Amino acid sequence: MLKKFVIALIAIIIFIIGGFVGYQAPRGPALYSTLTNFGASSNQSYSKLESHQALLDFEEMLSAARKMVLSDARTEQEAIEGMRWLLRVIAMSVEVAADANPRMPHFQRMDTLVRKVGGDNPDAEYEFAAIDGQYNYKITGNIGTVRYLGLTFNAGQGNTPRRQFAYLSDKTLELDQDGNFTLILSQEAIDIPGQWVQIPDDASGILVRQYIATRETEELPTLNIEVLGSPIPYNPVTDQEIADAIIGTSFAFLSLTTLHHRVLPELMEKTNVFIEATSDTLGGAIAGNDNLYMIGSYQIADDEALLMRVQPPDTRYWNIALESRWHETADYLHRSRSLTLDEVEYSADGSVEFVVAHQDPGHPNWLDTSGHNFGFITLRWLDAIGAKVPKPELQVMKWSEL
Repeated sequence: MLKKFVIALIAIIIFIIGGFVGYQAPRGPALYSTLTNFGASSNQSYSKLESHQALLDFEEMLSAARKMVLSDARTEQEAIEGMRWLLRVIAMSVEVAADANPRMPHFQRMDTLVRKVGGDNPDAEYEFAAIDGQYNYKITGNIGTVRYLGLTFNAGQGNTPRRQFAYLSDKTLELDQDGNFTLILSQEAIDIPGQWVQIPDDASGILVRQYIATRETEELPTLNIEVLGSPIPYNPVTDQEIADAIIGTSFAFLSLTTLHHRVLPELMEKTNVFIEATSDTLGGAIAGNDNLYMIGSYQIADDEALLMRVQPPDTRYWNIALESRWHETADYLHRSRSLTLDEVEYSADGSVEFVVAHQDPGHPNWLDTSGHNFGFITLRWLDAIGAKVPKPELQVMKWSEL
């Protein structure tokens, strides 16, 4: 008894010291957390759960991603932002995978006002709904007034690479006179009014793109999804279901954190150039079928700027955006990181001149580097696949020569 009393007394003393002193240290919160769990034991029988093992695998993946950021960053600022980027990727991965439920699906907004990861278009909104081939679904909605609406239907579950099995846009959706539509998703055709989309056994999700040219005037689409048939009875979530959700989260996390390794990685070394790409080259699961992409990278010194001249094709939508090394659009709310066809100032011949610079040069089409000497530049030309669109003309200049 005396021995137990001494151990308990020591624990209390350490706890008090940690509460008053440790919390002031740089890692005080971590010390506090450790002390509050002093002597806690785990139930080893629970550690054998599939969900626990899946979470351990995710922990290893996160640790590997942290090391990757430290290895791939070329500046201290990139490493700092990389730590936050990992948190943002976790948040998105959880929302679209761990919190998704194909038995009771819903459309989940993937991005937020500050979270723009995965090389997405900051002048767009993305939504995602999880589905499964064993169920039939009904989607109803209205296209709103945005410039473009696209739905990518993907298959592949768990750690299986995702693939596109169907694609619809505002041009191929069957709409009534008010812009309403109904989609029926099933493996076999069923006698229910609506546009049929045949889905495979391993159907996994629907990615929705909504391109916006002028946010102040355009109305976003509305989307609703439900499972057809008798209501699915409630059952407590199983170990395997949670394990599968965590595995899906890990897959989404891996996909998003390795984009700079998979999407035209040569642009990290060959800078101030553009490469043309489509969904065929980038992958239909992540790229829009209707887009002609021109993806480039810039590399400028502290006293330099990049002058860029673009000749846009005749299209209903296009935009340009700067991204960090991690394919993240930083603080697009407060800084000029992206522009749409409605926001730029055109030259007399219809071309557009952009200036990529660290500070505002007084140019109407300034793109702010946010302090990064290196970054990616993405141009999206809608409905321009097959068109002969000239690549941007680039010139690195001294700031004093602008």
